[in-house]
Amino acid sequence: MRNRLFFLILIPVVLFTTAFSLMGVDRIMLKMESQSLQSGKTAVVHAELFYQALDGKLITRMGAPLKQVMITNRQGELTIYDQEKHTVYRTQGFEYSSENNLIFFFLTGKTQDLGLRDMGFSPVRPEFKDGLLITEWIPPGSVSHLFSKIEIVHEDQLPIYAGYYDAGGNLIRRVYYSNFEIFADVVLPLTVTEFNYLPEGDSIVNRVRFSDVKTNRQAVSAWFDFEIPDDAHYLD
Repeated sequence: MRNRLFFLILIPVVLFTTAFSLMGVDRIMLKMESQSLQSGKTAVVHAELFYQALDGKLITRMGAPLKQVMITNRQGELTIYDQEKHTVYRTQGFEYSSENNLIFFFLTGKTQDLGLRDMGFSPVRPEFKDGLLITEWIPPGSVSHLFSKIEIVHEDQLPIYAGYYDAGGNLIRRVYYSNFEIFADVVLPLTVTEFNYLPEGDSIVNRVRFSDVKTNRQAVSAWFDFEIPDDAHYLD
């Protein structure tokens, strides 16, 4: 559950490296509403996200019903602080890295491949169809057991769709990017809609909406300096 909620919250916001600063954004804060639909049941999570390039730390403050604070960094170190239980959970993994996220790719200008090239994917058979650029990306051997290909569709040089196919060639995930706006010379999608297809035939639909985006001098909040309380209880 922690893993799924983490990706649900951070589908599009991530740590921004030196290239982030070069894009003219030193810090960013924004609000997010995430809706998840499965088997006719809907879960809604509200959150605020805070990132500054100086220390590369991304802080996600979640409201009801979770009331948790998540902190992650470039190294994939994830810390989850439960404000009500006063407990701390820690883990680490590549999938938690703040650089392994959609917003990072937009802020660093990696909208052509959404970070796939850095992961070892290779583009094949790009084609234009009805004004759209469609590119297939073939995975490296290290992840070929997970994906057979990933398809990205661009319109006006912006990615509007990504389709993920498992090792057997089945479409397991569709992601749509829309409602683009410009902030400090960076174009961001304010709506991300994701369809995940489960093996048993069910599916999970996630829709993330961003709002109240503030950058640089307009991004002012004490949450940029949040630290875990010293007396919090660490879970094994």
